[in-house]
Amino acid sequence: MTRRLWWLLLVLAALFWKSAAADPVRIEAHGEHYRLNAAASVLEDPSGRLGLAAVKTDDVARRFRPQGGELSSFGFTDSAYWFRITLENPAPEPRPMLLVLRTNWLDSIQVFGPGDTDTSARQFGDTLPFKTRSHDSPQFVIDLALAPGTHTYYLRVTSAQAFMTPIELWPPDAFHESDRLWSAYYGLFYGILFVMVLYNGFIWVSTRDRNYLFYCLYLVAFFLMNFSYNGFSYQYFWPESPRWSNWTHTHWIFLFQFVALLFAMNFLESKDRLPRVHRILRGFVGLMLAAWLSVTLVDNAVAYNAAPVYFIFVCTPLILASGVFAWRGGYRAARFFVLASMTSLVGSFFTALTVSGLLPYTFANFHAAEFGIMADVVLLSLALADRIKLLAEQRQAAEQNAIAHRLEASAMLKQANEDLERTVRERTAELARARDEAERLARTDVLTGVANRRYFEEVATQEFARARRYGQPLSVIVFDIDFFKQINDNHGHAAGDAVIRAVANIAHEAVREVDFVARVGGEEFAILLPGVRSEHALVSAERLRERIAHHTLDFQGSPLSFTASFGISQIAVIDPGFGNLQQRADHALYAAKQAGRNRVASFAAAARGRMGAAPDADPDDASQHGVTSPSPP
Repeated sequence: MTRRLWWLLLVLAALFWKSAAADPVRIEAHGEHYRLNAAASVLEDPSGRLGLAAVKTDDVARRFRPQGGELSSFGFTDSAYWFRITLENPAPEPRPMLLVLRTNWLDSIQVFGPGDTDTSARQFGDTLPFKTRSHDSPQFVIDLALAPGTHTYYLRVTSAQAFMTPIELWPPDAFHESDRLWSAYYGLFYGILFVMVLYNGFIWVSTRDRNYLFYCLYLVAFFLMNFSYNGFSYQYFWPESPRWSNWTHTHWIFLFQFVALLFAMNFLESKDRLPRVHRILRGFVGLMLAAWLSVTLVDNAVAYNAAPVYFIFVCTPLILASGVFAWRGGYRAARFFVLASMTSLVGSFFTALTVSGLLPYTFANFHAAEFGIMADVVLLSLALADRIKLLAEQRQAAEQNAIAHRLEASAMLKQANEDLERTVRERTAELARARDEAERLARTDVLTGVANRRYFEEVATQEFARARRYGQPLSVIVFDIDFFKQINDNHGHAAGDAVIRAVANIAHEAVREVDFVARVGGEEFAILLPGVRSEHALVSAERLRERIAHHTLDFQGSPLSFTASFGISQIAVIDPGFGNLQQRADHALYAAKQAGRNRVASFAAAARGRMGAAPDADPDDASQHGVTSPSPP
């Protein structure tokens, strides 16, 4: 029985040993990049004293455990962690690769290659000057030359801040292309923050509303915090001061929360609207300031870095709850504030889950806090604008109320009357301009810009009366577009509208300045020719017909041709009004259509019926139709 138990223990130990050993990562010739966390075995060294020789001994090596995820996340800890990664290069020649640790705040990184000893490790970390890095990047980028075959690498990592890092392996060209995309992302991100600071700063300068001042400080504090924990402050601001760079991380995070609370209290007017909530916010600010001072004075790096992060998990929900109470209390401007706080909270929540290893590491999950703050920035800008609008409405109502009271006093009555008279004059002038514009629009065809039927009839009536009074000739041309329904059916109504506009332009350019062009129907036009007899009107109509027939309209890349038919009539002595003249022109137009379209037809009165001739002409005699054929194409 004892022997069987020993065999069982040996089998379990063998299985356990096999599970603790991660499979090697095979480096393909055309692989883009590899995430190594899932393939790495991890060993925690609480004492921080183990060296490479010690971790390679059998007793310690058996303590390595598979990582099992795409992100190494161990929270805030004093422990050192060893990573064991086996890489296989099936090619016959060495391959240059880049080992990338994305987290820029790691204190110490020791890289041991095949054959290295405790004294030959390459050293990296944010405790060293930035110039010691072989690549100009906020992340840690380490050159590896993978020899043919299978080799095991060891990494020893320590961090006083949140211990988490994605570990990746890249071909150099692929990494540099990816790094350019990252640079574009951060350039866009910080550019938006910069623009929002300038925009709201200008508003604060012009309005002196301190909400905009606190909002600008809020954006600047977030920029300092984000720029710091993304490693750019160390890279660009103080590359020779790693100790200062590490020391400031905590202060930027505390500063951001402090300014966010001041902005929330000022924006929500918590002192007046939410006295109880205001006392809670003030108490939290006091507690946070005390913690800030305490962790700064106490020599404990882990507590120093962990404290501001833990305060975030209380600060953001507290601000959100304050906004909800203000909104429920009837403060309309708090609605955008609540949405902004919600987006920031959700983004931070997703990032926290990713850092904790509860969500898979992806670009969207890890940077959800940044996406949330961008939505927060936009929504807070809307909240400020909505608050300004609300204050303006309240101010306007108060001013109107004050004016009503002042008007009751006799001292202000005279001034009020003068203001009223001036306002009446201005409104009267505006109404006159509006009336003129309305009359112009009422006389103009919207589609073509020429006169409409109503205006044409007014002018035609006036010209008819003038011609009768002074014995002058007066002719009218009526024409419409041939087969216009087919144009609409075949090419669409947009093409029909384009044809109508083109015909109106051609007609307007083809007549004299004294002639009057109007659109009197869907595709029907009329031209009034004062002082012109029918024979000259016939020439004008024929010229206009040729221009239309030879015009080609470019519609959506395709040529579109069209023709028109014309009817002409001249004033007669027996005409009681312009309607008779226009009716004869319509008859002539009908005759042109009956003759085959694209023609000019004249309803010519007998010589004795024309103005200046014998007065007994009969213009209604249908035998007087004259139809001209179109010119050959």
